[in-house]
Amino acid sequence: MACAIAAAWLVTLTILNLALGGTMRGTLFYALPVAIAAWHSLEAGFAFAGVAALSAWAGGAIPYPQAAEPLWIGSMWAFLKLSAVALGARFAARLPRQDQKP
Repeated sequence: MACAIAAAWLVTLTILNLALGGTMRGTLFYALPVAIAAWHSLEAGFAFAGVAALSAWAGGAIPYPQAAEPLWIGSMWAFLKLSAVALGARFAARLPRQDQKP
């Protein structure tokens, strides 16, 4: 279910980004579905980090208009940031809750 929600989010975001000319460049837009997927599985989080980087490229958010580096560097940088989000979300999911006994 979480992966379906994350996939629907990325498809909708890509379509909106195409319609708006690539103006939705914020990492948070792409990080939310990665965190949702990573909350349940780290492998899914990494997979969605890659899919989100591709979604950003397809929607026109990568490369930045003033970027001097090639496309692959911007894409790898986006993947690294989104992978860090996946690791953080998975770490947070594994923390013990206050209402649970250790």
